[in-house]
Amino acid sequence: MKLISCTIENFGKLNNVTYDFSGECNTICEDNGWGKSTLASFIRVMFYGFKNESKKKLVDKERNRLMPWQKGVYGGEIVFETGGVVYSLRRTFGKKQADDEFLLVRKDTNVECDDFSCDIGEELFKIDAQSFERTVFIGQSDCVTATTDSINAKIGNLADNTDDINNFETAVGRLTAVLNNITSTRSTGSISKRKSRITELAARINNYSQTDRIIEEQTDIRDNLCAKREELKADRKKMQEQQKHLSVQKDIQALKEKYQLLDKECNNKKNAFEQYEHYFNGELPEKEDVHKQIEIFDEAGRLSGKFTHIDDDDSKRLEQLRGMFEQGVPDSETIDEWQNTAGQLDELKEAAAKNRLSDDELEKLEWYKKRFARGIPDENKVGKIHDIWISAQNKQNSIVGKEMKLDLARENEQARLERAKLYKNSCVPGIIAGIVMAVIGGVLVVPVMEVGIAMIIVGLCMAVVFSVIGTAKKKQHDSELMNISAESDNKLKAIEADINDDKNFISGTENVVRQFCEEYEITFSRDNIAWELSGLCHDIEDYRELEKRAAGQDNELSEQIKQLENRLDVFLKRYNCAANGNNYSLAIERIRNDIADYKRINQEMSKQDIYRNQYEQNMSGIKCFLEKYIKSFNGEESIGETLRNLDKKLDGYYCAKSEYDNAMMIKADFESENDISMFAAQNDADKISLEEIASDMTRIDNMIEEYAQQISQCNKQLENLQIQADECENCRQELNRLTDIQESEKNKERLLKLTKQIMEDSKQSFTSEYMGPVMSGFRKYYTILTGCEPDAYNLDADTKLTVMEQNMPRDIGYLSAGKQDLVGVCMRMALVEAMYKEEKPFLIFDDPFVNLDDNNIKGAMKLLDEIAKNYQVIYFTCSESRIHN
Repeated sequence: MKLISCTIENFGKLNNVTYDFSGECNTICEDNGWGKSTLASFIRVMFYGFKNESKKKLVDKERNRLMPWQKGVYGGEIVFETGGVVYSLRRTFGKKQADDEFLLVRKDTNVECDDFSCDIGEELFKIDAQSFERTVFIGQSDCVTATTDSINAKIGNLADNTDDINNFETAVGRLTAVLNNITSTRSTGSISKRKSRITELAARINNYSQTDRIIEEQTDIRDNLCAKREELKADRKKMQEQQKHLSVQKDIQALKEKYQLLDKECNNKKNAFEQYEHYFNGELPEKEDVHKQIEIFDEAGRLSGKFTHIDDDDSKRLEQLRGMFEQGVPDSETIDEWQNTAGQLDELKEAAAKNRLSDDELEKLEWYKKRFARGIPDENKVGKIHDIWISAQNKQNSIVGKEMKLDLARENEQARLERAKLYKNSCVPGIIAGIVMAVIGGVLVVPVMEVGIAMIIVGLCMAVVFSVIGTAKKKQHDSELMNISAESDNKLKAIEADINDDKNFISGTENVVRQFCEEYEITFSRDNIAWELSGLCHDIEDYRELEKRAAGQDNELSEQIKQLENRLDVFLKRYNCAANGNNYSLAIERIRNDIADYKRINQEMSKQDIYRNQYEQNMSGIKCFLEKYIKSFNGEESIGETLRNLDKKLDGYYCAKSEYDNAMMIKADFESENDISMFAAQNDADKISLEEIASDMTRIDNMIEEYAQQISQCNKQLENLQIQADECENCRQELNRLTDIQESEKNKERLLKLTKQIMEDSKQSFTSEYMGPVMSGFRKYYTILTGCEPDAYNLDADTKLTVMEQNMPRDIGYLSAGKQDLVGVCMRMALVEAMYKEEKPFLIFDDPFVNLDDNNIKGAMKLLDEIAKNYQVIYFTCSESRIHN
């Protein structure tokens, strides 16, 4: 099958584009953004329609993505030949698939035909759209392939009857889904769920096995409890009668008990009041005086916090500073002067450090001296060498284009010469006409002499005139042909001269640069020479800077630094201080901090004496106050706690006195309202009998209530047991039903697993038959492209390709992007070769070699040459380095 031409009315960004597929390998080299991938998609869509038609988002639908940018008719025409017949395929596309139009015309009759339907891609190639994109259509950065059921069917020569193999994945998927639903190995499977339910039901039935016996036992217990409860109710009724007789005695007893409680309360209140009186020293303080003493104590506490602020560290620090400043404390102006001196020293050291070379810099300087022993090259010369090298590289890159231009010019000029050589003498008909007229005149001489002679003369003159004109035109044509030939030679020679000039320039430049590199010990490499020249310029600049710094070191700075250090050492020694690491500024700043600490601690000590005296006065006054009003105060107790306790005791004293007076008043009122003499005649025996009866009735009531609760519990247990008996029967019925279903589904699971295994074994047996031809094709194309055998690659029964790396088979996805594209192209060609034994399809290569390196690009061009011998190839690329000649 071959493509002849295509015409795009509107498709994506392409508009009114016509392309003729004339050769076996049709190379389309255009810049990025021209629409190469869009043209490749157009060819695929014309045969198979759009992808992702079922996507919900418009941006994911290919139909919407390839809508014409400039509106207009969405579609075009493809002319192709298959089976010796040329067809014209036209499609126009709407907003949805139902709006699409399909037209197929035989070119030999120009009549619409139904040789193929709108599913023409599947009918022509015998594979679906997904398989087409994995074999015949090789997209950019999408070279990796994998077999589908449709590819397997085509390779196995089952293209006319592919239902079995094409539906294999669907059938296995359905079997797997059913197995997953009923499997016993997963917790979500119905068999596993049902097994758990069966185990649960069996356990519940076993738990219910003693239910009937327990029901009988609980019934007997409930009846016994009811009998005992009735006996207790009879006893309680007798006690109620006895209690009525003792009710009067009970009232008197209650009044007596109340009087006794009032008397006891008065005694308790009196004892509490006397305890408070015992606390005080015969005289009570005023409430306001106590609160004032508490405030004085709080103030003393605050003073205590102030004069106890100095700790042992500050005391030790003060002793240390007194020894340090025995000769006097320097003022801030003196410290500032010495700090400035230390700053001058740091500046001199910094200046000296800038001019001093490090060990690494000295070593580098010696290396530069050895390298430039013959002299330092002129930087302008290095720049010129760099510029002519860049110019040579640019010319080298343009030679390929100029040579292609020369080949194209030769073809064009040759075609032009061939057209110029074609010469047709337009005067021949005139000469023939003149001769014919002369012959006719000779025939007419006898019957009509004048006419015959006139015709002979005119005919001869006409033949002579046209002959002369023809000769002149022939001379003019020959002259023009010579001019065209000379012009073509001059044009070709100019291009050849330009190419030769570039090559001479490149060769001369290379010699100059190579000689320069040898002179300055630079490794000559065409890829890195520009970088090496830039590095040389940097080394020259670095060498000069190091020489300049080495020459500028000054010994005068060292003498100044030493003098300042001696002065500073004398000053620091006066205060027992030294500069750590010659950091004099830090040492002087430390002396400044010591002065500040010395002044701060002395000032703080003065404040402490004032706070201590005030504290002692406050505490002495508080102690005198407490000794005056508290009988048992000895001065050793906590002052603050004693003051607050005094405040509470004072409140307690007034409260206890008020409660005692109130209790005596209530007792007196009770004595005036009741005759207390009758309490003495109360019979203790009656009191005891009444209490025993009440206690017995309470005990009986509790026992009756307890029996009632036990009876209620028994009734509840009997109800629950009856429910359990009913549930047990339901569980038995459900267990029998689930056991039958479980056995049925286990048989079903076993049959499904066996069916799935047989289907997978059959597919592997089927696909293994063509592993050899596919691997043979892959080996052939891989060898052409890379120049070496693919010994590390293997193909399994699922047509999956793996590569041996580190003694382990690895998936192709672990390879680099370029290697994956290389292997993918070879595998696709192997599948195409195995799929199509008779009529070969055309192949679309949408720049699949973009990730390949230079060596593999050369092999890819050889591969295209080999493929083009048997297939029509449409090859898209955006780079002249990947163009197919």
